[in-house]
Amino acid sequence: MKRSVNIIGALIQIGTVCFFGFHMVVGERGLLARESLDHEILLAREELSLLRKSNAYLSHRIELMRNGSVDADMLAETARAELGLYSERDVIISIQLDDLKF
Repeated sequence: MKRSVNIIGALIQIGTVCFFGFHMVVGERGLLARESLDHEILLAREELSLLRKSNAYLSHRIELMRNGSVDADMLAETARAELGLYSERDVIISIQLDDLKF
């Protein structure tokens, strides 16, 4: 009886070590997933950098409109964009901030 309890205990320990060892190597955050995780981290850092630059750009534009006087170029650009008041000789360049890479 004591021998069978020892064998069962040893099998449980071996099973536990095998379970955690397998997940340490092959699991979602295991050693084999390291390259994929590093790539995801790199993409997230690039996205964060773009979002920070976009935020700085938008903050600068907001600051130009917040000062005691509105910047004349900013006012003209905003008015033309909102009202669609363009001359035939105007060249319009549309920039999507989502696609912008600084």
